[in-house]
Amino acid sequence: MIESPRGMTIMEAYELYRNDKLFVNRRYQRKLVWSRKEKRDLIDSIIQQYPIPLVLLAATADGYEIIDGMQRLNAIFGFIENNYSIDINGNDVWFNILDYPFAHTQVKKGVVCIQENAAYLEQEQVSKFIQYPFPVTIFKTGSEGEINETFRRINSTGVKLSAQEVRQAGNVSKFSLLVRTIASEIRGDASREILPLQDMPEISIDSNVSKLQYGIKAEDTFWCKHGILNVSDLKESADEQIIADLILSCVLGHPFPASKDAFDNYYGSGQDDKSAELEVKINAVGVTNVRENFISVFSQLENFVELSLPGKRLKNVLNPSAGSNPVKEPFYTLYMAFYDLIVLQNKEPFDLGGIIKSITDISSKLVKSRNYTTIEDRKNNINICKGLIQDCFKLSQATFRNPTSFIIDFQAYLMKSRTEAAVYDFKQGFYNLNPKKREFDEESFKKILCNISAMANLGKEKVGYLFIGVTDKSADTEQVKKLDGLSNVPIYHDFGVVGLEREAKLKGVSLDNYISGITKKISQSELDESLKVRVTKDLTPITYHGHTILMIKVLCGSEPVYFDEVLYHRNGANCEEVTGSKQGEIYKLFA
Repeated sequence: MIESPRGMTIMEAYELYRNDKLFVNRRYQRKLVWSRKEKRDLIDSIIQQYPIPLVLLAATADGYEIIDGMQRLNAIFGFIENNYSIDINGNDVWFNILDYPFAHTQVKKGVVCIQENAAYLEQEQVSKFIQYPFPVTIFKTGSEGEINETFRRINSTGVKLSAQEVRQAGNVSKFSLLVRTIASEIRGDASREILPLQDMPEISIDSNVSKLQYGIKAEDTFWCKHGILNVSDLKESADEQIIADLILSCVLGHPFPASKDAFDNYYGSGQDDKSAELEVKINAVGVTNVRENFISVFSQLENFVELSLPGKRLKNVLNPSAGSNPVKEPFYTLYMAFYDLIVLQNKEPFDLGGIIKSITDISSKLVKSRNYTTIEDRKNNINICKGLIQDCFKLSQATFRNPTSFIIDFQAYLMKSRTEAAVYDFKQGFYNLNPKKREFDEESFKKILCNISAMANLGKEKVGYLFIGVTDKSADTEQVKKLDGLSNVPIYHDFGVVGLEREAKLKGVSLDNYISGITKKISQSELDESLKVRVTKDLTPITYHGHTILMIKVLCGSEPVYFDEVLYHRNGANCEEVTGSKQGEIYKLFA
């Protein structure tokens, strides 16, 4: 059921926004992509009282899901919160937050900052702006399928969408969801599926040129950092097309002939619909296995690049004469050679320097097609690359995933923690940072146990993650570097990966023995017995660019657990004791 279009004032919309009533579903929504000029043009139209396009919302139990209009709403709210100014008669003019009481309350809460010593809109202009009625249609439905189809129909013909964005728009097949999930994990904008509109800037793409104050800088992503894609390619979702290309090649069992028509067919939007055939093949392998194999190979490839080419670009190795051109096809070839050796032959790289020598200027050795790459040409190219690097691999002795194969998962957990603080926690280690007396910190260990217990109370079928060997404060990172003599600490956004090798050294044991000791100490703790079994079974070492972190995965059971006769829960990033009638709320989470 659709409501007739009505006018919703900017003031009404902004209050919904700041009260967490406007949501984005990342299963089908794009990232924030508008340029500053596009935002300013919209604000100028509103100030001059011109009409703007309709916004379409879907009513939900918690508020409104945005089906169409996310870019516009973000532009409006960003202007109100002084994220950018507009040009009026050649002057930079800012929204005057002091003239809008509700926005001013957000300043007092510390969520909005005022642009000081600037030219502002006049009071009358502010009043007209927040009372501006833009057209809104409310879509009332309980069907997720109807919302998906509505979004697809609205966006599949958008002139600003790239071919890949058109394919993904509103498409919720297993294939498209795999592409979307993996792409966000590799870019570094992984998050939960549905989140408030106010969290979207944190996981949208910025660049050195656009400077939109978004959380992900394109130049820092693996794709742009190593020249696989240009910034403009990334913003148009070319990374998703590369990932789709690689998934198709792996699942179909032969290199994919990467033409526009072939992509359309497997997305179900071409003349020869092959989407059902693809779903059967994905089901045969298993969605989890497809993702895990992809992430495992990509992680080991990224680890190889970061360790072997510090401060250099993979692009300049694959094709030294590439200039400003990206190296999509050579990268495809390298990935598929790694996939064959790691997944199909159960091998692992050991001679990283040898791989670098072997793939230097590999572009000149590959067959290049004029129109699109054929199956045969790609097969020959993969065999050429595999032949060059296979002697640098050896049979893997690992029964489970290699510690270096979790890199992408780990980065995704770090990013998700920004919007799901209760589910993730980070500790620099088990030793204190007292320069006068470095010793195992029993009090800190007990706090870690409290956090494990609190995460076990997240609710039925929930999962929490605790990472040891990671700092979430720059001051702690610097202190660890100073005390333990570290000079090459990897930094991912605001997190420092300091690892646990330094603590094993302090204790005078090997890293394996140190982790075994921690496992034993948890097993002998006062944690709930069933919880101890679940936790110690899922202790996972992760090697991130040469530093080993311990991931403690906390699976919730069928009922709440106590630690030292106290019930704990996670309130954001904090661990708190639950007392009295509030304990009933925890029990309800397991009903």
